[in-house]
Amino acid sequence: MSEFQELIKNFNKCRDYVRDFFVYGFKSRQDFTSDRKSARTYDNERRRIESWLGDYVEEALSEQDTKSRVKSISLQLDSNLLNTNPLFSVWKTKSFTDNDILLHFYLLDILRKQSYSASELAEILSQDYEMAVDTQLVRRKCNEYVKEGILATTKSGKSLLYSLGLTWEELCENTADHTDTGDKSLREPLSDVISFMQLSAPFGYVGNTILDKISHKNESFRVKHGFPAFTLEEEITYALLLAQKNHRYVKMEIQSSRRPNDSLTLCGIPLRIFVSARTGRRYICIYRITNNSFNTNKIKYHFRCVRLDQIKSVKELTSRDRSKQEWEQIETATSSFSEMEEKLARNLPYIWGVSFSGSRTKVVLTLNIQEQSEQFILTRLAREGKGGTMTKLRENTFLFETIVQDAQEMFPWLRTFIGRIVDLRFYQLDSSQNPGTENHLLRRHFFDDINALYQIYETNE
Repeated sequence: MSEFQELIKNFNKCRDYVRDFFVYGFKSRQDFTSDRKSARTYDNERRRIESWLGDYVEEALSEQDTKSRVKSISLQLDSNLLNTNPLFSVWKTKSFTDNDILLHFYLLDILRKQSYSASELAEILSQDYEMAVDTQLVRRKCNEYVKEGILATTKSGKSLLYSLGLTWEELCENTADHTDTGDKSLREPLSDVISFMQLSAPFGYVGNTILDKISHKNESFRVKHGFPAFTLEEEITYALLLAQKNHRYVKMEIQSSRRPNDSLTLCGIPLRIFVSARTGRRYICIYRITNNSFNTNKIKYHFRCVRLDQIKSVKELTSRDRSKQEWEQIETATSSFSEMEEKLARNLPYIWGVSFSGSRTKVVLTLNIQEQSEQFILTRLAREGKGGTMTKLRENTFLFETIVQDAQEMFPWLRTFIGRIVDLRFYQLDSSQNPGTENHLLRRHFFDDINALYQIYETNE
């Protein structure tokens, strides 16, 4: 029987469990085990996450579960009271073996005074530490530490030598040498900067790790509206930003949170990350070649946005992953990266949310607003209208007009004006981008939703 271990190796697994338990709502043992997972898996993952986030875990009995005594678990995070993001602790988990622990201390001890190659390290480990280890294993471990910043490398002829990297104290001393601060330590002002950064900036985990290294606690800053859960997707964010910087074509494995059994593969060139100011949810905008146009002479592209929390993995594609014809088309697309950005910039004024589907539509909304007592509605329209125009038709009657790519994205916002809507029309734009025929289907869709809602309330009464 396998023994429970607190640490894990696969962060994708860790990310999924944290979301399942806490981010996507309250979950009981029954809810979890019905989703392709065993009861033992539930118990193990629950204990593991409670060990990371025990101060924020809350168990409760819902009204329907009182008789059956089924407990639901949730994560209670009030960003107004937090001096850091508790979910950063999830990034600090990693499995290791006895040899990993021994190698960690042995390698640091050997390299504290002199640089060595991987083969020399393996020989020293065998002779002085009585630890027989393969040279390739030592090289992999050293290269892993180089990526973490623990070790540094230098080239000596054909050999690659490993040495210790800079400590935090050495980094501060080197920085002080190039400033006019004299002997004054830079740790305190730098710590304040890092304390702010770890709460406000993407990849705040980096700042949090530095604070741990110098045993500093943030006592100065709080964020009023923070979104701690989105740190779980920063590994995906980094891979996409790297591909964007290098103009690479990537493959993304996507799994919907609502339909966990359904998965989708999307390929494209990452262009920009959009962030919702209201929810903190992040989307990657990619420029992709339609699947059915690879084998045609005329390549078709389109923009598409994908939620980062639904992306399970990102892989940079190479010529080995595609046929010669397809790769030539991909290279042609990536070479015109600046043209894609310009095209995106031209489209953004017409994007209400993150959808590029549909055709451009002019939305004409007539509202009844009491000017004397509802000035806040006019202020809200100006603030949230995203470039739309307001015209006063007569006393207490106003016309709001805007052009959007996907008018259905406006529906949730338009519904907030129910009770004030006098009329609502949608007009398709013609080839000259002038309003043409009215789109009765959109209008019917909007009011059918309202009627359906009315029927629900009428039935409940």
